[in-house]
Amino acid sequence: MILILVIALALFAFIVQGALTSSDQKQETSIGYVGDVEINQTDFAQKVENMSRNMGPSGSTVQAVNSVWNSEVRNAVLSEQMEAAGIQVTDAQVRDQVRSFYESNPQFQNADGTFNEGAFKTYEESFLQNDPQTWKNYLNDVRSNLRQEKFFELLKSGFVGTNAEARMDYLMENEQRSFNYVQIPYTTIADSTVEVSKSEIESYIAAHSKEFQTEAQRDLQMVLFADVASDSDKEAIKNDLAKRLKADSVYNSSNDSFTKIPAFNNAKDVQQYVNQYSEQSYSSDYLLESRLPTAVKPIISQELGTTFGPYEDRDMMKVSLLEDKKSVMDSVQNRHILVAYQGAQRAAANITRSKEEAKAVADSIFNLIGQSKGRFDSKFEYFEENTNIAKAEDIGWVTYSGNARNFAEGFRNFLYDNDKGTIGIAESSFGYHIIRIDDTAAPVDLYKIASISKAVKPSKATTKAMRKEAIKFQQAAVSGDFTETAKEFKKTTTPVTSIKPMDETLPLIQKNREVVRWAFNEETEVGDMEKFDTPQGVVIVKVTRASEAGNMSSEEASATVTPILRNKKKAEMIMAKISNNDINAIAKAQGQSVRSAASINRKNPTIPGAGQEPVVVGTAFGLSKGTTSSPIAGEKGVYVINLTGISEAPELENFTSQAKLLADTNANQASSKLVEALKKKVDIVDNRKNFY
Repeated sequence: MILILVIALALFAFIVQGALTSSDQKQETSIGYVGDVEINQTDFAQKVENMSRNMGPSGSTVQAVNSVWNSEVRNAVLSEQMEAAGIQVTDAQVRDQVRSFYESNPQFQNADGTFNEGAFKTYEESFLQNDPQTWKNYLNDVRSNLRQEKFFELLKSGFVGTNAEARMDYLMENEQRSFNYVQIPYTTIADSTVEVSKSEIESYIAAHSKEFQTEAQRDLQMVLFADVASDSDKEAIKNDLAKRLKADSVYNSSNDSFTKIPAFNNAKDVQQYVNQYSEQSYSSDYLLESRLPTAVKPIISQELGTTFGPYEDRDMMKVSLLEDKKSVMDSVQNRHILVAYQGAQRAAANITRSKEEAKAVADSIFNLIGQSKGRFDSKFEYFEENTNIAKAEDIGWVTYSGNARNFAEGFRNFLYDNDKGTIGIAESSFGYHIIRIDDTAAPVDLYKIASISKAVKPSKATTKAMRKEAIKFQQAAVSGDFTETAKEFKKTTTPVTSIKPMDETLPLIQKNREVVRWAFNEETEVGDMEKFDTPQGVVIVKVTRASEAGNMSSEEASATVTPILRNKKKAEMIMAKISNNDINAIAKAQGQSVRSAASINRKNPTIPGAGQEPVVVGTAFGLSKGTTSSPIAGEKGVYVINLTGISEAPELENFTSQAKLLADTNANQASSKLVEALKKKVDIVDNRKNFY
């Protein structure tokens, strides 16, 4: 059960436009229906926005949409069941649940870690004043989740494992059979000699229709005209950067004079120089050799002030300056006392001191501790246990090559700018730290390299030429073969198969809902072609197949059904060649060998050398010792087996523990199985593709 653990401080509904299928059709206003329950577009959009905020930058809008949709469908199909069961949740239970979500958040904790009722009440009142509907929706979601938890707990409590079920499960696992067998693989008959007709595939689909239900699908062909820098573009960027390697002057028309620009290695203020001429800001970081771009590594053996480049580093062109080198201890063991202030990063809600007051407190603590290691230890305990003004913490080992990047810059710099035994104050975004360096280890060399960077991107002329070529291709492909036309333009055609209405990731252009929505638009037909502008360039897309939701066609199901029907025919052909029940004679006649399988059970019906063969193993359990089976059509071939051993399961006095385990297993699977069963019983209309 997914519970809402975080609610954003500001939640804003955004409206997405429904697609108008034609000028005289009414615009969609519902995301969908689950039976008679309407999923309102506006409410749905707000929940998607909330979910997107909770997911953070790693999640996409479509992921949020799908998550909310699944939740809405789940709620709708369970609602009727919960009403019938009389499941209710009190306001007090809702409030207790909400409180539990916030108790672990430092913003709502007192200095001793207990829940701060006042801070939470202020937060709640602010929400009720500024956005009461969002808070109401949030509480409704909490109530719904609690109802579902209660419902599923009741459902699970109804599962009981009987002794008969437990005994059967026990026997399936512990009864064993051993046998000799001969396998005549289906691969002994060439696929080309066995014909499977379209009508046979269609008959199989009709007889197993539940297994061949599918969403609407589209197949596409795509040709990308990439918007990338040409060789001449790169050369122009290099030449522009190379100007920074020597002194230059720029004409200033406002005062009819020339401004002198020093060479990069003669800049008085490197940071200012980089920020003025680079598309990436100056970085003061010291880097290990292993973290330097490969192209610039030769510079580290040079003298300070040496420049290097221009060179290409992924999507940037750079010239670099070796600004500094130093050796530090890679590993630093430390402890600190943090004095936070109001507004500092992650400062608790009860912190009211100003930044200046925090600095005064930090100075006071530092003066008490001094440079005495022993006094730091005593004050470490004192400040943790006897006052509310600071909290002490043993950080342990911080490694420059590892977790150092996870620490705030001011804190990190203190560790690597000071020696073992140093005690001092460092400022960071979290506040003021009184730090003691307890130990250091593993010296490493670091390099400070300043770089002037420019993006490697196409010029306007290159982009214009690319777009012109894409349009020419589209026009030519209208009257010609798409793939052959692509070859004429020296482009590669990329096929995309079986995309679904809510897919978002496509080859070549990554996430692009615009293309998917066009492909599923009611007015888009097979053979239609469209041009799309993407961050990667211009892509020409053609629809080559369209199938709607329902049973798969024979063509769509062929890859699955043809091997099944072909093997069935092969089994009949192989069986027709077997005229006796002597497995040695059968093996010799079929060019196979007799193999053995020992201690096989029905719960894991795997035959060594053959794999999963449940029908074959099941047949073995129906034979008497010493008897030989008739030919058996298995998963990978036809088998004849001779039973050589029977091992019965030891009798148990009772099956109580097995019955409980079986009941627990079934109960744990009940939630998902019930929801899926209820979804199959109701008509679901899904309009997501028209909005996202």
